[in-house]
Amino acid sequence: MKPGRTEAAVICLALMAGPSAFAFDVLGIGDMPIRYMTEEDLTVFKAAVITTLDQTNDGASASWTVEKTGAHGTLTPIKSFIKEAKECRKLEVANSAGGRDNRSVFTLCKLPDGDWKVEKH
Repeated sequence: MKPGRTEAAVICLALMAGPSAFAFDVLGIGDMPIRYMTEEDLTVFKAAVITTLDQTNDGASASWTVEKTGAHGTLTPIKSFIKEAKECRKLEVANSAGGRDNRSVFTLCKLPDGDWKVEKH
């Protein structure tokens, strides 16, 4: 599996699932920060991703943090475009949790119901 692919799957799960569905198999995601995030971290991260995709201009960064755990990150939309009649955005995600740091770029497209989904490459 290519680097970042597993984190993309986890981000997709986090974006598509409700807060109670944040349990996932962490064995396959190696030593990435998302493996060390608490349910609260994931909830804050998910909200930040959605807000950033919906409200932040390309090239502008938005930050998120959970004081209690120290988990934090920066989200930067880098390109907006239309794909198959859907609004899509490339999003650079830089996260830190549990002493681990990671930076990846994902393509997410908005579904008709308003949810964002990570696109497969």
